[in-house]
Amino acid sequence: MQTVNDVNDVFQTIVTNHQQLKSFYTHSVDEVDIDQITIDQFPLLYAQVTEASVQGTHTEFTYEVFVATVVFENQRDFVTQIYSETLGIMQDVIAEFHLASSGQNNFTPSDWSFEMPVSCEPFTAKLTNSLTGWSASFTIKVPSPTNLCNALY
Repeated sequence: MQTVNDVNDVFQTIVTNHQQLKSFYTHSVDEVDIDQITIDQFPLLYAQVTEASVQGTHTEFTYEVFVATVVFENQRDFVTQIYSETLGIMQDVIAEFHLASSGQNNFTPSDWSFEMPVSCEPFTAKLTNSLTGWSASFTIKVPSPTNLCNALY
């Protein structure tokens, strides 16, 4: 059986292997506060599970995901460039999950599936702390056999 921790581990591995992403956050969006995160931790990936649906042979997790970087007041003229860069990173994250279903990456199990298309939405100052980037909702299906032989009783 796959768990939320397994999915979060994949997000962490994507960040570790990505040349631009510097940090990964989950659980509480309050952790993503530029007053508490040093500049060398941007751009960042945030992913939080918001729903799970158990459907017999699999569990379908819905994740709120965003890729963001900090924007300083003197960088406001570069917001379009920042949107471009962070969308590219979001596309990389989406590709990693999408390629998993065809067995084309090494760290996402090939028996997972990923719902496409993924709609992405740009944001600026979404968290009232000058973050700019893209948000999306991911649906990730992982095996979850409903089998009494696997039950813990």
